Amino acid sequence: MKKAILFTLTLAALTVPAIAQPPTYDDLLIYYADGDYEKLLKKAESYTLKDDTKNDALPYLYLSKANFEMSKDQIWLNDYPKAWPDAINYAGSCIKKDKDSTIYRENIKYFTELKTAIVEEIMNLVETGNYPKLMGTIPKLHKIDRNDVGSYFLKAAAEYNNGDKGTAKETQKEAFTRLANVKSVADWREVDLAMLKLGVIEYCKAVIKLNQRQLAVDTLGKVKQWFEEDEEFMEYYNSVIN
Repeated sequence: MKKAILFTLTLAALTVPAIAQPPTYDDLLIYYADGDYEKLLKKAESYTLKDDTKNDALPYLYLSKANFEMSKDQIWLNDYPKAWPDAINYAGSCIKKDKDSTIYRENIKYFTELKTAIVEEIMNLVETGNYPKLMGTIPKLHKIDRNDVGSYFLKAAAEYNNGDKGTAKETQKEAFTRLANVKSVADWREVDLAMLKLGVIEYCKAVIKLNQRQLAVDTLGKVKQWFEEDEEFMEYYNSVIN
């Protein structure tokens, strides 16, 4: 009898379809740790083409990481000339597919490093006054952080400097709405504050050119509480107020 029962249970187990386990993507982690970025790109891309894994966030994260590392080294430039924009695009795809933001939180260090690199690019464009190119760069930031407040002020400033007053007014409305929703910056990263400072100062410079100094004064007053220890901000603040 025992043998009959055992045979029946074994037969039943064999007839039940196996449940496929989702991949852990350990292979991608190993390629990344080894610095084998070409293999990492190929393998991660293969996951994005399969029906059962194309909506997972992790392959896109590793595609972004690989391209970001390759964008730092000239040896990859000829074969991967789009490594930098690809790093941003794949990061954006990762965030979209990361429905509960788990992957984002677990890799906040990477996303912060990526945002910092974009902000540095933005700062260089501001310094040279290249507002047309700046308009094409700000969307890069929004792909990985649509909640960034300072970039909307900077976008409005760029639009004013490009003579697009109608669009600038709409953008500044959004910027002030986002700013009004900020209750605390206690959990903000250094790069978030740097972007806010840059955006607000450039916005104020733009509206002052349009003879709207009081608007600049009011705007600076809204953010002053967070930059009272910032020498650069306070120097600009005092120059406008006085």
